[in-house]
Amino acid sequence: MSSATLDTTRPTLLDGVGGEPTLDELLVEVWEGLTTHRAASCPACRGQMQPEYGAHARPLGGRCVRCGSRLS
Repeated sequence: MSSATLDTTRPTLLDGVGGEPTLDELLVEVWEGLTTHRAASCPACRGQMQPEYGAHARPLGGRCVRCGSRLS
């Protein structure tokens, strides 16, 4: 199993525009929360996204308790 890393030192085309986090940054933040078995902020409505589990102890994704959005 491989892991991906985000190179935050390399400038991108959108650096300095608006200061908002990118979609990638939002999703990474949610996944980091879910994989540590805690609630995360939903990227769609900012509600509480809870981890969803399968047969193993590792979360398979998450579901927002406010808007029902799923991340898998």
